[in-house]
Formats: sequence, C-alpha cells, structure tokens
Amino acid sequence: MRPFTMHRDRLIEELKNTLILQKLTVRELKYFAPICELREYFEGERLVEQDSVGTDLHLLLEGAVDIRLRGREGGEVLVSSVQKGDVLGEASIFMDLPRTASAVAKTSCVVAAVPRDALFAFCEANAKAGLKIFTFVIYSLLRRLGSTTRDLAEEREAVVTKDDIERLSAFFPKSLEDMLGRR
Repeated sequence: MRPFTMHRDRLIEELKNTLILQKLTVRELKYFAPICELREYFEGERLVEQDSVGTDLHLLLEGAVDIRLRGREGGEVLVSSVQKGDVLGEASIFMDLPRTASAVAKTSCVVAAVPRDALFAFCEANAKAGLKIFTFVIYSLLRRLGSTTRDLAEEREAVVTKDDIERLSAFFPKSLEDMLGRR
C-alpha cells in the first residue's frame, strides 16, 4: 500500500461515481473529499486481513478487489469480487469487530479510505449527507445479510439426510456382483 494523490476535481468525480456517495451533491462531496486517505495497491496486495480489526471504510475508486474467506483447510476461498465504485468495510464503521473476510487487490487499484472518526465528524457537520450515507450502509448490510441467509438455507437443503439414505437404500446394490451385473 502506498499513499496516492489525485487532483481534487478528479477525486470529486470519482467519489460521485461510488455507490455509497452517488446521492451526495457536489457541495457535499467537496466537504467529503478532504477526509479521504487515498491509497494505491498493486495486484495481490491485501487491503484488509480477515480477523484483523479496522475502522476504515474503503471506497474503490479504480480497479477490482477479491473478497476471500479462510476455509476449513486453512486455504482461502473466493466468495465475491468488488469493482470500481463499490464499498468495503461498512460494518467496521460501527464497532471494533474482527473483519469477516480478507480483501485482496485483483488488479492494481486505488482506494479512498475513510477513517471512522472522520466519517462521523463529517456526518455530524453535514446531517443530510450523513443520512444518505448511513441509509446506504444499512441497506447494504441488510442485503448482504439476506444473501448470506439465502446461501445458508440452500446449503442446508443440499445436505443429504438419514431419511434420504434410507429411501435410496432400496436402489443400492446388495453385493459387488450385483453392482457389476454378474448375477
């Protein structure tokens, strides 16, 4: 990760194109831009490590990021990707909890990191803009929760039960000879 610089007018245009800030006015974005810490990441660099505690909201201004979870065997599993304009780390702005996944730069990318304290100060000073931001954050978290709930339900439905095995047992071969068709 390296600090990154961008002309103020370009930064405001890039911020306007993020999902979380798209409803802010240009005036509100001009007040928001100074609280952003611009960072550049090369392909393969980690923006966020699973189980680490962080307080920054990340707005992806350029590039793409893979979201990965540590699997049961210790390796990482790709669960999703985020693109330019997306946001990462919404939950971290509410409390100091471990990150639920790692974020790894899929391509070179530029991120506007917004520290929690700076975000709350901005929202306190700019109530209408703050309401727009937090409405998006809550909606985003609820959508993610709903998606996770649906995935969990599908996974549970996919598990073969003891009753399923008993129903299928009538079709199981009784011996190796039966399986090979030698009787």
